[in-house]
Amino acid sequence: EPSDDPALEEGATATSGPAFPVVGVGASAGGLEALQQLLRALSVDTGMAFVVVQHLSPGRKSGLSEILARATKMKVCEVDEACGEPEVEPDHVYVIPPGRDMIIEGGKLRLLPQERSAQHRGIDQFFRSLAGDCGHQAIGVVLSGAMTDGTLGLEEIKAGGGITFAQDESAQHDSMPRSAVASGCVDFVLPPEKIAAELVRISRHPYVAREPQKSEAEVAEAPGHARIAEIVHRATGVDFTHYKANTLHRRITRRMVLHKLETLKDYEAHLERVPEEVEALFQDILINVTSFFRDPAAFEVLTRTVFPGLLAGRSRQEPLRIWTLGCSTGEEAYSLAMAYTECAEAAGSDVPLQIFATDLNHVGVGKARAGLYAKSIAHEVSPVRLRRFFVEEDDGYRISKSLRERCIFSRHNVLADPPFSRVDLISCRNLLIYLEPVLQRQILPLLHYALKPGGCLWLGSSETVGSSRALFEVADARHKIFTRQPGASPPGTRFRSGDGAAPRDPFRGPAPVPREKPRADLPREAERILLAKYAPPGVVISAGMDIIQFRGDTGAYLAPAAGVASLHLLKMLREGLLVGVRAAILRAGEEGRAVREERLRVPCEGGHRELAVEVVPLQSGAPSETGFLVLFEEARVVREEAAAETDDSRETKVRNEEFIHLTQELAATREYLQALIEQQEAANEELQSANEEAQSANEEMQSVNEELETSKEEIQSSNEELATVNEELGNRNLDLHRLNDEVRHSRDYAESIVASVPGPLVILDARLRVRTATPAFYEHFGVIPAETEGRYIYDLGNDQWDIPALRTLLEEVLPAKLEIEDYEVRHTFERLGRRIMLLNARLLTQGIGPEPLIILSITDITERTR
Repeated sequence: EPSDDPALEEGATATSGPAFPVVGVGASAGGLEALQQLLRALSVDTGMAFVVVQHLSPGRKSGLSEILARATKMKVCEVDEACGEPEVEPDHVYVIPPGRDMIIEGGKLRLLPQERSAQHRGIDQFFRSLAGDCGHQAIGVVLSGAMTDGTLGLEEIKAGGGITFAQDESAQHDSMPRSAVASGCVDFVLPPEKIAAELVRISRHPYVAREPQKSEAEVAEAPGHARIAEIVHRATGVDFTHYKANTLHRRITRRMVLHKLETLKDYEAHLERVPEEVEALFQDILINVTSFFRDPAAFEVLTRTVFPGLLAGRSRQEPLRIWTLGCSTGEEAYSLAMAYTECAEAAGSDVPLQIFATDLNHVGVGKARAGLYAKSIAHEVSPVRLRRFFVEEDDGYRISKSLRERCIFSRHNVLADPPFSRVDLISCRNLLIYLEPVLQRQILPLLHYALKPGGCLWLGSSETVGSSRALFEVADARHKIFTRQPGASPPGTRFRSGDGAAPRDPFRGPAPVPREKPRADLPREAERILLAKYAPPGVVISAGMDIIQFRGDTGAYLAPAAGVASLHLLKMLREGLLVGVRAAILRAGEEGRAVREERLRVPCEGGHRELAVEVVPLQSGAPSETGFLVLFEEARVVREEAAAETDDSRETKVRNEEFIHLTQELAATREYLQALIEQQEAANEELQSANEEAQSANEEMQSVNEELETSKEEIQSSNEELATVNEELGNRNLDLHRLNDEVRHSRDYAESIVASVPGPLVILDARLRVRTATPAFYEHFGVIPAETEGRYIYDLGNDQWDIPALRTLLEEVLPAKLEIEDYEVRHTFERLGRRIMLLNARLLTQGIGPEPLIILSITDITERTR
């Protein structure tokens, strides 16, 4: 049977990852503030691990981990190569270092060399590894940032059953969250604080707990699953009864988490109450996991072996037909079209291509038809293919019209609707893994029926043909490419409709409604009879020689050609009329008058008809609407005798008539060919000139576009790095302002302390200028504050303070000892007289930069000494 291992199923619970949820947080420009808000609002006991992946400037040390550590009580550490590959632990925050990429494997964080390009997508890379390692326990959060990094990773997390978040309009730069929301893969769009609240709630829900893997039978027997599947069947017409039970269980439980419901019975009631939730569950079950050129090695095998083999010996009238089942949003169908186009051009083949892409999901089919994809596909599609097969628009890249015309998208249920037939290649990748064996055994014979003998079947990496090995032969076991075995499909192959009714044909239009026959207008009916009886038969044609109206019985002169139905006159003319009629039409168009061609011959039973053709130009009211009336006038019918004539004159006459007829045909053919040659040469010259101009302009535009694209990508990348650096600088400025405030408050506090000292105290700078002094100093020595601050201490009181002992203390003793106690100085002041002062001095240094201060304490001990 095709793979029935749940571990191989997309979205299955990972077995090598951690036993607790891991939250990947992606941010870029403007994301620092959002990260701080998120961590501040998180409790420290969620049991989750948090991994922060931010676009950081390479080559410079980042302070992101230190900044985030001040916003949470959880342990925050920057992943470092020196400490090996750390294993994630609950209630820890891990931060990516600058200049490196990071992934998670087996619950361990691995650092990789950073891809230095304008399209670098480190967040997508980590999210993809998170989806593969943690399965439904993976949680993705996209915060503020420029460009579109993170969108593709969130899609894979959601496909694996995980839960996804994006920041709302509160983001400083909304490009990243807006791109994620536009893709349809985001479950919650909230501000950082509410994202934290939802994470705390989800951490306590049983959905994110690592449960023992149950068998499909055990899960299928869970009460409520069958009733929920029946509700979806009634609403959508799609029966998920034989869908893989484990996958269905995860999709249902995931919706329960989003709506804060605990039991299947509650969710069943919610489905009955809210019809919109049925469609949401339907979309979740049919989750779209696709990308351009998924599995590049397999596409290389297609272009190298499969396509050349299918093109061998094929004519241009036999197009190559491809059927893509489960086409999702169309990336794989368009990838096949691009790969085939490149292969056909390399082989010099002009065989046309038809791709039939089908899916159950009408939303995905609608997106595929539009062919508009986000600019993040530049990470999957090469620049050469982007320029050739896409048209850049404001919102993304749109598939070129020539490529879209080759792909036909439709909603189709392979188990209910008739399959396509005579198909050369079927792509059925990652569809069988979602179905139980009973459905797999029905689908594979249908695919055998749809393929031509020798056609190819392409399955997913975890799929195989199982019990249908007799129907398919392995062509490439590694890339799961099989060849259809000859022989009829099994007799049990049936095409049943979804409701059990008779098979329906989705390609047949509605049944014609009988219309009441209009009453005939008698004068017009008489006119019609007269024209049919007496006027020669003819046709009205457009300027392009397409038949607009038949007048009379033209069956003797016109007949439908084999092949595709066409009303082109030249394709319907009988033998012998083509050259003459075409020449008459060309002459009538050039000369603007009626032209008549005589003695034209049409073979008939027992001889030939001789007739004349008259072409009359027609002009309607509008100058651009022109056409011709072509009339067939029969001259006679010439019968050939059964027996050979023996009369020489009779034979000579017949030969002469034949010679004249052939000469006329030859002259008309030469004239027509000459006119065609002249027209073709003139058209070729104009086309060549226009082509050269277009090619020159295209090369210039392409060159300019490449330069602009490169410049734009470099500017975007530089802006992102600058925004990140600016955030860090802003944060450091906040720290600096805080420290300045502390220093200012400390200085004010110190000055307050100084002002409160009862004795005389002076604070000097390194140049012995007074910075401040206590009120006791001013009062005791009779000095005015306005005349003190900023002056040398020796100049105070009109040189009264120019004391030799004081100079010795401040200039010689203090710099050597840094601290002097009880230094006695005697001096005579004009107002105080002879005074004895006891000085204490201290030299204060304030680290590197600011100049030192001198604190000078003065105690007057004159009275005490006496």
